[in-house]
Amino acid sequence: MKTKRYVFNPTQPEMKSHCHLYMEYQPKKTAASEVSLFYQFKIDRSSPGTLPIIPDGCLDLLFCFNPSNSFAVIGTSPHHRCSYSFQTDSEYFGVRLLPEQSSFKLKCSSKELIQQQQIPLSDVLHMNDSFLEELAVRPSFEERVMYFNSYLTSQCADVDYERNLITYCLNKIYATEGQINIKDLAGETGYSDRYIRKKFEDYIGFSPKQFSQIVKLQHSVHQLLESDLKLDNIIDEYGFYDKAHFYKGFKKYMELTPEQYRRSIASN
Repeated sequence: MKTKRYVFNPTQPEMKSHCHLYMEYQPKKTAASEVSLFYQFKIDRSSPGTLPIIPDGCLDLLFCFNPSNSFAVIGTSPHHRCSYSFQTDSEYFGVRLLPEQSSFKLKCSSKELIQQQQIPLSDVLHMNDSFLEELAVRPSFEERVMYFNSYLTSQCADVDYERNLITYCLNKIYATEGQINIKDLAGETGYSDRYIRKKFEDYIGFSPKQFSQIVKLQHSVHQLLESDLKLDNIIDEYGFYDKAHFYKGFKKYMELTPEQYRRSIASN
């Protein structure tokens, strides 16, 4: 199964606005892309040590650099907007992995993984113990990105038919901006609804329906914050039945109305 590669650019707007010295680098997307975003930020002593996180369907590798307590965790995508804890007076280097990544082999299923917010990296991934130390001594964000990319290049991607099936379905979801259902995916691939749902939960952690809703949410958040479109235009563009349906779906995941969320970002 082959399909054109569509770009998914998940975002965490409140992470950008609530952090100190935030910077990011988005690598060029190719058919073999594994990373959506590299980013770095600081949590200063006056910070409450929490950041609001929204659903994005991704896994984030988070490396915390602190003179007395450096560590690495995997941050998972929440089902709803919530706050994750971070260590104060620390610098973080983050790598947002796309859902279709296959270079990092997890010790458990993604469904098990997303039941927790942050898990020690060593509990979930096989990674050299010196990796954190090597990242920490890199003096700049750019050099950390280069070091991580060199490590990623050395990994062997896990390619199998099940992974190809998931990648094909993900691309269909990206291409329709979340406006496709599992029956359409089953019809195109020849597999049953149940089989596709099971493989999505194993590899992605979410069902196809849940992940499609996350993609739709991410696109609507992007339009809400990055464009001058009015809400009525966003509602029409993303296939919601009416304003009440859009508001209900948005608030279900974000705990704020679209106007409240737009204002909260603008005020920071």
